[in-house]
Amino acid sequence: MSDSYDAVPLTAASLAAWREEVSAALAAVTRGFEEKYGYGPGENAIHPPEEDDRAAAERLAEESPGFADLAVYYGEIGAVNMGDIGNAYFLRSGAEALDERLDLPEAGGTVPAVLIGSDGGGIHYAVAGDGAVWRSRRASTDSEFVRITNDLAEFLDLLRRSVHRFVESGQPGFV
Repeated sequence: MSDSYDAVPLTAASLAAWREEVSAALAAVTRGFEEKYGYGPGENAIHPPEEDDRAAAERLAEESPGFADLAVYYGEIGAVNMGDIGNAYFLRSGAEALDERLDLPEAGGTVPAVLIGSDGGGIHYAVAGDGAVWRSRRASTDSEFVRITNDLAEFLDLLRRSVHRFVESGQPGFV
């Protein structure tokens, strides 16, 4: 596992490698989970995209050049549920994300941002029209958002590192 983000464009191959690495780490979390925490694990899985997710990916690709990585992502990956990693992370499927939009004045764009997910505490993650990922300051889409990464690949790397950190130390992640 690399600890730092190296700019790698999102491709079907890079997403397959991400999915494989993170899925293996998620499986490690569930082994011995109940003995360690006193209750059974929740869902910790990366789902494949469904047809409506792929259709959403195509629509996003047509909407804004900044959504190109998001379109590639939703063409390869469906919903992501990491209920036991840190405070939990949940990434929406492409079909859900396409319908979950918000104006993000902080990003300065004219295209509504795409809400891609949240954590277990209700903090929201959105991709702006320029491709940057933003996080809400509070558990509300009406909250102010702050930019956390320059692109989706960097966000996915932070999420990958968060999973590994939790497996290794039980500490919450970086997202």
